[in-house]
Amino acid sequence: MQENKTAVSRGSRLRAIEIFYQPVFDVHLNMAIDYEISMQINDRQLGVLLPEKFMPIAQKSNQICEIDKWAIEECCDAITRCANRDVFINRIIVPISVKYLAKNYFLNQAKKIIEKKQIDPDKFCFNINESILDNTKEQVIKNINDAREFGFLVSIDDFGVEFTSLTHLSHYKVDYIGVHASLLDGILENERAQNVVQGIIDFAKKIETKVKVDGVDNEEKAALLRAMGVDQMKGPYYGKPIAERQIKIN
Repeated sequence: MQENKTAVSRGSRLRAIEIFYQPVFDVHLNMAIDYEISMQINDRQLGVLLPEKFMPIAQKSNQICEIDKWAIEECCDAITRCANRDVFINRIIVPISVKYLAKNYFLNQAKKIIEKKQIDPDKFCFNINESILDNTKEQVIKNINDAREFGFLVSIDDFGVEFTSLTHLSHYKVDYIGVHASLLDGILENERAQNVVQGIIDFAKKIETKVKVDGVDNEEKAALLRAMGVDQMKGPYYGKPIAERQIKIN
């Protein structure tokens, strides 16, 4: 544990964090030109550390805020680098911790970064874990509303990991609700599984929120979810996370 903690500190300080980009298929655009990022630390002593190893450690301190801020900066640079080689990125989906989102300086930092890098705010969708539903801090709600007013998009992800009342979602005005991959288990054969996902989709539409789904691994699931009204999909069927240099010309 102590070694992982040291690696997190070293990784954020020496920029040993590597970002990967997973294609996200947009039903309305009929193409995958959005990308959701994930990170890993490449430490010379400990090797590769995946998010499940270092993120819980970073969450316990303000290191997570440093990592989130750096991710926004790096994604701005990635958008510019891709544009320079004629690769168009519609939007990057960036995970943002509730701890960073609760800071009163969060939005000002994000604004300054994109203004300095000359990137439009609608190039970003800030992706927040479902745990936000247990967080009623006024600053969190204010930052979400102010971020969307400025032009950023916001999504609540991993819905369905744990039992959560749908009514909690009505407290947060967001652009997307992310359905966890576990809810797709047996969805092709199981009518009950279909009804659960359809219920989330229908509720989201009523509160004027789009729906994205993780874990799409074949054409049959993709076709079913499209028919059910899903707006975005990602998973092995659309491509695994890749390095920035592997993002191809569209």
